[in-house]
Amino acid sequence: MPFDLTLPDWIGILGSLIIAAGYFAVSSGRTDAEKPPFQVLNLIGAILVLISLYYRPNPGAILIELLWVGIAVYALVRFIFGKR
Repeated sequence: MPFDLTLPDWIGILGSLIIAAGYFAVSSGRTDAEKPPFQVLNLIGAILVLISLYYRPNPGAILIELLWVGIAVYALVRFIFGKR
């Protein structure tokens, strides 16, 4: 069973790794959580996880990923149009 992964499973794994990479970048001081690179990593990672959840739905996981997408989009829009 551990090696019975489908393409959507691998897409979700990649998304999780991208999200973790963003948090590692912030934690190690390589980027700032308020800057676009971190938010873009979160956005891409959350979208990839959502793609995998389309094939194996889990309501709680879908909700948290939708929230991460919303937060990332909000932060990117604030960055692009100035902090108000």
